[in-house]
Amino acid sequence: MQRTETSFTSADGTRIVYDVWSPGGDPTGVLVLCHGFGEHARRYDHVIERLGDLGLTVYALDHRGHGRSGGRRVYLREMAEYTGDVNRLFGIASFDNPGLPRFLLGHSMGGAVALAYALEHPDELTALVLSGPAVDVTSGTPRVVVELGKLIGRVLPQLPVQKLDSAGVSRDPDVVAAYEADPLVHHGLVPAGIARALVVTGESLPDRLPALNLPILLQHGAEDRLTAPAGSRLVAERVGSPDVTLKLYDGLYHEVFNEPEKKQVLDDLVEWLRPRLV
Repeated sequence: MQRTETSFTSADGTRIVYDVWSPGGDPTGVLVLCHGFGEHARRYDHVIERLGDLGLTVYALDHRGHGRSGGRRVYLREMAEYTGDVNRLFGIASFDNPGLPRFLLGHSMGGAVALAYALEHPDELTALVLSGPAVDVTSGTPRVVVELGKLIGRVLPQLPVQKLDSAGVSRDPDVVAAYEADPLVHHGLVPAGIARALVVTGESLPDRLPALNLPILLQHGAEDRLTAPAGSRLVAERVGSPDVTLKLYDGLYHEVFNEPEKKQVLDDLVEWLRPRLV
C-alpha cells in the first residue's frame, strides 16, 4: 500500500487532512475510515495494510479538531459537522474511483459518525463496518443527568465533562503506552458538545435503524469499558438489514484492532468484506 497525505477545505473553512492508501494494482473498491474520539487516522496503518490485501483504496481522515486536521481541538456542535466532512471525502473518493463499491468503517465515536452517515445516505454505500461503536453511552446514568448534559452540550459545547481511562483501550500495555505518548492524541476530557452529539445520535437509533438495509458487520470487545457492547447488540437487533453479523470477542477491550488477538479480528474483517466486493 502506498500512502499519500493531502487535505480539503470544508464548507466552514476547516482544513481536513486525510490519507489515501492505494493498492498495488487496480482497486476493487473504496473504503472511508473514521477514527475514534481524540485519536487520528495514522493509528490504523496496520488495519489499512490488511485492507490492501483486498485491493481496496482507503481514504482515512483526521476528524476536524483531531490529529493533523484544523479546527478547535475536539470541539463539536452537531454530528452533521463530522458527517458533512465524511460526505465530502466520499465525493472525492468517488470522483477518483468512479463506479467502484463504497465501504465505510468507523471505530468508537467514528462508529457513531459512520452509522449517522449511513442513515443519512443509505443508497450510497455498499456495506458498513462498526468497531466498538459509541452507540450506548448513557447506560446507568440517571435521566435527569443525561438531559442536563445535553443542555450543557448545546450551550457550552467546549466544556470538559468526562475523562476516558486509557487503560481501557487495550490489554496490550505497549498499545496503551504508545497511545499515552502520542502527541497527536488528545489526552484531555471529552467535551460536552461531542458527548451531546453521541447521546442524541444514540437516542435516535431505535426509530431510525429499521429503515437501514445495508450489509453490516459489528465487531465489539465483550469487556469493552469505554463503549458498551449493548450498543452493538441494539444495532444488530433493530436494523432492517437481513445481512447483519455481530461478533463479540470474549475478553477483549475497546480497540479490538489493537488487542493481542488482533490478527483474528482483522481476519474476520477481511473475510467478511471479501464476498461483498463483487
